[in-house]
Amino acid sequence: MTLMRAALLAFGLLSGLNCAVAARAQGIGATGALAIVDVTVLPMDADRIQSGQTVIVRDGLVAEIGPAAAVRVPSKALRIEGAGRYLLPGLTDAHVHLRDESELLSYLAHGVTTVVHLSGPSGNVANVYNLRARVAAGVLPGPRIYTSGPIIDGEPAIFPGVSTVVRSAEEATSEVRRQLEAGADLVKVYNNLRTEALRAVAAHASGAMVWGHIPRIEGRPTALERALESGLDVIAHGEELFFTALYSGVESRLDSGLAPSVKPEALMAVARLVKASGATVIPNLSFVAMTRTQLDSLAVVWSDPEIRYLHPAILQTWREQNPSRRPDLARFDLRERGKQGVVQQLTATLNDAGVPLLLGTDASAPGMFPGKSAHLELQLLVEAGLTPYEALASGTRNPGRVIRERGSSVESFGILREGSRADLLLVDQNPLADIANVARVVGVVVRGEWYSRQRIDSLRLRAAATFPR
Repeated sequence: MTLMRAALLAFGLLSGLNCAVAARAQGIGATGALAIVDVTVLPMDADRIQSGQTVIVRDGLVAEIGPAAAVRVPSKALRIEGAGRYLLPGLTDAHVHLRDESELLSYLAHGVTTVVHLSGPSGNVANVYNLRARVAAGVLPGPRIYTSGPIIDGEPAIFPGVSTVVRSAEEATSEVRRQLEAGADLVKVYNNLRTEALRAVAAHASGAMVWGHIPRIEGRPTALERALESGLDVIAHGEELFFTALYSGVESRLDSGLAPSVKPEALMAVARLVKASGATVIPNLSFVAMTRTQLDSLAVVWSDPEIRYLHPAILQTWREQNPSRRPDLARFDLRERGKQGVVQQLTATLNDAGVPLLLGTDASAPGMFPGKSAHLELQLLVEAGLTPYEALASGTRNPGRVIRERGSSVESFGILREGSRADLLLVDQNPLADIANVARVVGVVVRGEWYSRQRIDSLRLRAAATFPR
């Protein structure tokens, strides 16, 4: 154990908790055991709760769940008095961009215990594989990280600085192999990738999932069909469906000064197509909504208390690249007004059609605060028509199933049951009654280790104090 790691652990064990944490002298390090006593469990295998439960964690896994009166608490376990509070699987944000180590603590502060990083090195993170390894080893406190390599795009690349351009199936095959050998868990594709290359990416992903945008360089109307037939597993934004299969007539309406709209039957046709393919969609309603917020008032972002935890370099990027800086602002504003309603309706239609949905936010794009944006996404999913359970499933059981089925995880997560990963979230009130309650974070368990909200907040303040001024 490093001196830094030992100091962090000691600090955490001495931290108080408003629900009365009682830590024995040797704590979790002595037996590897953690006991969360008398909690209401949301297992997330169905829309149900189990009251009066005690959960025992050993070696990073859930070892036992049962009635508090019947479960024996190990003598040297770290004991968390739940007092009837609500325990559920930790949240997964399935679309993030890690740009600084300090963001890891922000995810934990908001109950996000797993993230999917899409696009390789970015910001102050020069090597995301190294960051993933340090978190996994316990050197850095943070959520579990699944990551892609650099974006695989065609010519011309949308983001030349962070993308790898492939011009043929052969180049695509070589790039996929290179990324997987380097340690990528999944592959991300982008707008200008040709169909032949996308097919090669999917064919040689070797069990890893293909995530990303719907390539549209060969035409918008049939882009979705081509992408699904070629092997795109996870569509990274619901708005990708707007920009392809649902884009007919958008430009002509914008030219006439009208916001775009889409007929319900068109939404249903898209939902049926996606469902038949077996693909998964990240609605990313929070990104669309935050774009709207920034167009209306940037002050909402700059006044958010979370901004104190944002590295100055990222904040500067937000100031330079937020949507209010676009040169085509009037037309963009009109398009976004129409798109927001379309993507919301589409999300409800996809859900009704049985398409698996994943919670994803695109943090830390401008305005998308790491961790906090997951709560905005959950609220918007419910506003779109999902039940609180269905919204929570998009951030728990659904990503756990999708990631495990596609070979990126050997451990079960996203459902709280014996043998599952001990990545858990303890909240003060029932989120199945009101989705806003998921933001009432008391603490999280990550890799079997307990982090109280007070401990996390102290670590965040300490990290923020090191930022360059």
